[in-house]
Amino acid sequence: MRIAKTCNALVIPLAMLLAGASQAAGLQAYTATYDVARNGSAIGNATVTLKQASGGWAYESQTRGTSGLARMAALDVNEHSDVRDNGGILETRSYRYRQSSLVSSRTRSIDVNAATGRIVSVDKKKGTQEFATQPGVLDRQSVTLGIANDLAAGKRGTLSYGVADASHVGTERYQVGKEQTINVPAGSIRTINVTRLRDSGGGRITTSWFGLDNGFVPVRIVQTEPGGETYEMTLVSLRK
Repeated sequence: MRIAKTCNALVIPLAMLLAGASQAAGLQAYTATYDVARNGSAIGNATVTLKQASGGWAYESQTRGTSGLARMAALDVNEHSDVRDNGGILETRSYRYRQSSLVSSRTRSIDVNAATGRIVSVDKKKGTQEFATQPGVLDRQSVTLGIANDLAAGKRGTLSYGVADASHVGTERYQVGKEQTINVPAGSIRTINVTRLRDSGGGRITTSWFGLDNGFVPVRIVQTEPGGETYEMTLVSLRK
């Protein structure tokens, strides 16, 4: 689940905040739906689907604006990740991002060629860029799967991941916090929280809660902006 700003409203196209080389054994197929809110007021909903695919997994999220400016702009965000299981390690094969509204649109793609060791990134605004890949590289959406699998494998403390963006593979770090029971529309759920560690970002704070009894499916995500605005996703339903 990642948080993106569009048309003066924030939506969270469930990419989340995480990346990495992780054991794939803990993954289970599911479909989850979420409410999306800004400063406590509803602005949209999201559906996230994880399915088994040839040699790996297909991971997709669809976020739509249903209230306020997001609805007026007909905001629609789709992300799709094709992730392979390379001997128990998750690696991105391709990633597609599409954002559309009445006032703007944006597309982005990432393709990883394991044979040549290169990544090709195509962004509508930034053009085409090519750079080196690394073992276990993930895209900005499938990082969620990496975190979930690390948690399922019992990893705690500080987690570090390589994430392919528009022009390079960067390192992202996350701190695993405490276990707690939280209440969301889907019910009262036992979770463990994970906070992204940022060296910069102007004070932005992003924390996610993963379910302990649902295969570490994300249950809640809260992002606080430097100016104090908050954006939140909460689990409404989960089907496996």
